[in-house]
Amino acid sequence: MTEEAGLVQQLVAAHHSGRADVDALPFSRLDRAAAYRIQAGVRIGLADGIGLLKTAVHPDGVGVVAPIAAERFGRSGAFQLPLSRIIGLELEIGLVLARDLDSVTASAGENGIIEAIDHYFVGIEICGSRFRNRSDAGPIGGLADSMSAFGYVADPTPRESGADIEACDVHLALDGVPLHMGKARHSFGTVLASLVAYARSQHPDYPLKAGTIVTTGSLCGLVPVSGPGHVVGRLGGHSVEFDLI
Repeated sequence: MTEEAGLVQQLVAAHHSGRADVDALPFSRLDRAAAYRIQAGVRIGLADGIGLLKTAVHPDGVGVVAPIAAERFGRSGAFQLPLSRIIGLELEIGLVLARDLDSVTASAGENGIIEAIDHYFVGIEICGSRFRNRSDAGPIGGLADSMSAFGYVADPTPRESGADIEACDVHLALDGVPLHMGKARHSFGTVLASLVAYARSQHPDYPLKAGTIVTTGSLCGLVPVSGPGHVVGRLGGHSVEFDLI
């Protein structure tokens, strides 16, 4: 068995066991191409379909992507996920592409890609890691672990304010107890920043085609959660609800 195959096997086994017990250090020493190969190997090993894509920006400015499984992507309301391995929640703005988005269009920046977007929505990314020492993974190890993207819940109602988060507040609560309250601040500066960065250098496994659903980063950082219950997230007039069991 090759080293990469062994790393894939560790992540698949951790997923099936529901434990976060994988040593992150070997993953931190990978390069980006190897991280993508491991990410793909895990997806194939779990037979996961792709529900949506998560974009981010690495410290060197390169846009990266990870899939969120269709089996763990749901609508606000009657949706639930197991608590095991979940480390926190991120309230986000996602979008659906109206047409293919290529690197030429993305070279014009955020103004260049707006016409490629059909609509925006509010969602909550449910983050879960298979690493026991996640801080040791670094950006590359995190990419191999699909950037800790365990699941996602979306409010299907289009957000009329689009990518504008000025003067918006984020609220997250578990069984009515506040987890987070504060002004919306995007982890990559703007809602579209990570999408533009990724669109400029897309991975062949994850092209930005018409109809692709993308979420682009947190408006509240990673909000820890450690117990089961009913989650409610709010951004302006939009709310997202689901259960951790």
